[in-house]
Amino acid sequence: MGVFELISATANHLGLVRIVEMANPAKPGKITMRSITLIQLSAEVRSEQVRALSEMPAELSVGFDQVFDAAGLKPPTHGWTIPRLQQLLLTEQYKAMPRPAAQQAILGQLAADKAPVEDLVQDAVLRDKALDAFESFVFKKMTTRVEARQARNAQIEEQIRTLRDEQSRLEEEARADQERWDQWHQRKTALEEDLAHAVGYVLEKPVITVDHDPHPLRG
Repeated sequence: MGVFELISATANHLGLVRIVEMANPAKPGKITMRSITLIQLSAEVRSEQVRALSEMPAELSVGFDQVFDAAGLKPPTHGWTIPRLQQLLLTEQYKAMPRPAAQQAILGQLAADKAPVEDLVQDAVLRDKALDAFESFVFKKMTTRVEARQARNAQIEEQIRTLRDEQSRLEEEARADQERWDQWHQRKTALEEDLAHAVGYVLEKPVITVDHDPHPLRG
C-alpha cells in the first residue's frame, strides 16, 4: 500500500481527519474533522539504516518494529502513536461503543493529552515509508539472488547438455568397438577352424583351440 493510500485508509478508519491537496475549511458535522495537507505530513525516514537492516541474512524474518526503529521512528512526547490508537480501539470499551461515540471519545482523549491529530497521521505515514523503503531494498537484494540463481542454472544446464553429448559419444564408441571386436573374433574363429582342420590330417590329438564365444566388451 502506498503512502497516500495508507493515509486515506487510516483517516477513514479513525474518522478524525481527511487528507486534502490544499487546505480548505472543514464543513461542520457530527464529528469535527481536521483538514491536513500532504505537505504538512512530509517527513523522511533514515533510509541508510533501513538499507543496512535489509542486508541481514534473514531479511524477511526482520520484525516490523525493527524496521521502524531503524527508520528512526520515535513516539512524540505526548506518547500517542498509531499502534497505541490501534490497541485502544481493540479494547472492549471501544469495541462496544458506536462509531460516533468512539470518535468523540478519541478526540477528547487526544485533546486532553495535547496530542495533535497530525502527529498520529504522520506516524502512519512514516511507518508506511519505512516499510516501503525496506521492501524496496529487500526486493532488489532478492532480485539479485534470483538473477544469480538463473545464471547458475543456465550454466548447469549447459554442462548437462555437454555431458549428455559426451555420454552419447562414449556410448557410440562402445557400440563401434563391440562391433569391430565381434567381427574380428569371427575372422579369428574361422581361421582357427581352418588351422584345426588342416592339422587334423597329420595329428590325431587336437592342438588348436577354437573359441566360438568372444569375451564381451560390455559389462
